[in-house]
Amino acid sequence: MAGNHFYIKSVSCRFNLTYTIMSLYRITFILSLLALSATAIKAEEIAIGTKSYHCERIIERKIGPGTVYTRLRLPDYPLNVNIVTVDLNNQYNRIETTVANESSRGTESLVKAAKRLDGVSHRPLAAANANFWVVPPQNENTVYSGITRNASVRNGKMVTESNQHQEKWDKGTTRTGVVTVSYDKTLNIDYCTSTITFKKAGGVAYTVHQCNKGMRTGEYCIYNSFYGSSRAFMPIKIDADGKYQHDDANDATEVLLDLKPGATWSGGNDIRFIVKEVRTDAGHGTLGNHDLAIVGRGAIPAKRLNFKAGDEVILNYNWTFDPSGENKRPVVEQAIGGNAMVMRHGELTEHNNNETYNSQIYSRTGYGCSADGKTLYIIVIDKSTDPVYGKSAGCSTAVMSEIARHFGCWNLSNFDAGGSAELMVDGAIVNKTTETSPRNVANGWMVFSTAPEDDRTVASLEFDHPVIDLPLGASFSPIILGYDKYENLVDKNVSGFTLSCTGGIGTCNGNSFTAASKPASGVLTATLGDISVSKAVTVGGGSSGIEEMESDAALPIPGCVGPGETLSLGDVDCRVVEFVNVEGRLVSRTDIVSKEGKVKSPSQPGLYFVRGIGVSGNVHVSKLIVR
Repeated sequence: MAGNHFYIKSVSCRFNLTYTIMSLYRITFILSLLALSATAIKAEEIAIGTKSYHCERIIERKIGPGTVYTRLRLPDYPLNVNIVTVDLNNQYNRIETTVANESSRGTESLVKAAKRLDGVSHRPLAAANANFWVVPPQNENTVYSGITRNASVRNGKMVTESNQHQEKWDKGTTRTGVVTVSYDKTLNIDYCTSTITFKKAGGVAYTVHQCNKGMRTGEYCIYNSFYGSSRAFMPIKIDADGKYQHDDANDATEVLLDLKPGATWSGGNDIRFIVKEVRTDAGHGTLGNHDLAIVGRGAIPAKRLNFKAGDEVILNYNWTFDPSGENKRPVVEQAIGGNAMVMRHGELTEHNNNETYNSQIYSRTGYGCSADGKTLYIIVIDKSTDPVYGKSAGCSTAVMSEIARHFGCWNLSNFDAGGSAELMVDGAIVNKTTETSPRNVANGWMVFSTAPEDDRTVASLEFDHPVIDLPLGASFSPIILGYDKYENLVDKNVSGFTLSCTGGIGTCNGNSFTAASKPASGVLTATLGDISVSKAVTVGGGSSGIEEMESDAALPIPGCVGPGETLSLGDVDCRVVEFVNVEGRLVSRTDIVSKEGKVKSPSQPGLYFVRGIGVSGNVHVSKLIVR
């Protein structure tokens, strides 16, 4: 094939089993030609609806162990998109629910929360807003003002329940879903049912209706430290207009309990307590220095709460995910809850269109997971004009879902948007919110580095440039990031490195690179002592059409896979892997930083070739069908 150039004008990227055998032969022939070619790639395309939008990766930076921050710009839409992805297989990161000032009621800035929670081997990396909360002029205000809707669990302790009873919000979690992470660092983001029960050891279990809120006659509410030690419990009544009011009645029984020695808070497990005090004809008492209060109103709850000091009581709260299918019941450590599951199993749900909040053009916050529950996606999309990156028009949840799916997201839940939609990275809000200053929020999810801090020596390097595409003859001095052995970012601008490059793309002098005078593509390498990092470089846009390049070897990947499937490169030492469609458009580019050498296949069915560039500039090419 030497000396030949191939130009593929148009081949459909849709693939299904109705293709004829003749069509498959034709496709295989085209791909066999492409397998010996390399493409000059300048653009990444994201399919949204029936259109394909050019996407620019402005920032793509590892900010801590297994955690990457990406800023995207879709100029033709236009949209400013911020995404944080967290690989939960990494042992040195942790997800926690942030609760404003450790109270079930009120708001706090994410930046302030990060400073408050910062500690040794507990360094905040990123965070975003989460649940909706009660605000004027909603019926629950002012009784429930500032209290989150849907589930909120921090470090195994419930903050608010999932609104499964009389105060069921937005038709409950069989519609809204819940976002959780368990103690083994597995995400569950899906439709679910939830229950809270208590019982005397060996006795009958009774249902709890509320957590850290109020109770009507005939209901039970539990209170813990998130409610406050000196705040009076809250009997409530509903007036003729549906407004919530405090009730002065003293018709409740209050049971005060402490954790049994050795017991801990944990969603999905039995939590054992010892009764310390029982109060009758009450309802407006306080928690004091106890761990839990169970408060019930009316004759039947009073009869059931016929406890005495020293009794052992078991509390249990759990979520059953995918109740019509797998019925998974994880042991939940952290939980938050949005207003709707907008993508499930890689497909958009009806909730994108059956309510105005999701279908309207708005700023957006979403939390998603990969199919295996081991990658977290936090996505924030602006509806504002950023002084640096320009106007962002905002979008519907359907558009947010399609963007998230492009990057491998499988299930996605929509969260509070508008002025609440905000993403914190490295202690600062990085998106342009709809308000002059970022809004305080009721809760969120925060990503921490839990790595030891015993050695901050630079152990690995990365280019702080998602794509290096230089004009002919241009001079370029890259910014190099330095990481310790745990992947903590310890130097944002490494000095003292030297550059080298593959032949034909330019020349290097110290830390400076000068691009060649002819279009070319290759690899630029930065070296500091005995560590180095390489990056694909395009000069002058590369060659027009499809540039012929011999392949040193094929990548060890299957020829046909499913959308978003994880592919292993085995022992092939690739620094960069690119998926390109047969029209020569870049679909995705991954810098391989993990020792496992894993990448995800494109999220859209189609025909692709995969090009891997090794550290020394060697090229591996394989063809791939995604269906």
